[in-house]
Amino acid sequence: MIKELNHVAVRSGDMEKTIHFYADILGGTVIRDATSPDGKGRFVYVQLVDGVIELIKGKPGADNLGLQHVAFLVDEPIEDVHKKLVEMGYHFTVEPKLAASGDGYLAFFEDASGAVFEIIQREENIRIPGLKNEHIEEFDHISIRVADDCYKKCEDFYLNTLGFEVRRIMEKPNSVMSYYKFGPDTLETLYSQGRPKVEKPLGHIAFRVKDCFEMKKYLESQGITCPEPKESGMGGFNIMNVAGPDGEILEFLDRPSLEEYKR
Repeated sequence: MIKELNHVAVRSGDMEKTIHFYADILGGTVIRDATSPDGKGRFVYVQLVDGVIELIKGKPGADNLGLQHVAFLVDEPIEDVHKKLVEMGYHFTVEPKLAASGDGYLAFFEDASGAVFEIIQREENIRIPGLKNEHIEEFDHISIRVADDCYKKCEDFYLNTLGFEVRRIMEKPNSVMSYYKFGPDTLETLYSQGRPKVEKPLGHIAFRVKDCFEMKKYLESQGITCPEPKESGMGGFNIMNVAGPDGEILEFLDRPSLEEYKR
């Protein structure tokens, strides 16, 4: 059904400021800068190591800025994927149509948690293989908060419908962090017993760095406000959550990769 987790999207109230943050400060590479045919929309794709963030032009001060959706590139006609998902009971908020950038076709739907997903039919693959980053070692994961009553349904969707593989599962007495891998990309679901459905399930974007304290020092030198890194509740590494330019939460962590992390 899908051949790639293509990107995670952020709506920006000030595109130049947001591009500067992800490209100049975090060291990302702009791999596409597209404008809609009417000239009103702008879509900038920034790659950080193997992960891609799509920046979407919004209105300054709007209440819908920040994390928007996760996008999958499909390996068959979008109408066929749309039909399969509708038959499975998934609700589409945008039916298949020409992309606003004029490149390919897209549609949007919601999963059981309420997270918004985009499916894209597009021939061109713009991701640069093996891209390195001076500040970030790995685009670690995209995090989704799932409610108590839909955890199993979300897990089934990622594994059996989309074709992800389990990368790692970390369990606590009343919560589970599950990591699902597709190619170089990873989705994390955060499940806590008794958690109700949340309005905005997309939680954060996580980057693995060599040292959170060094990352804090660097970001502050660039004028970015950072909290003090805290030791993870999982033990053995530190975490620092920083607000991005549009209110999105960026998590920096200095543990080994999920495969190497011993717990």
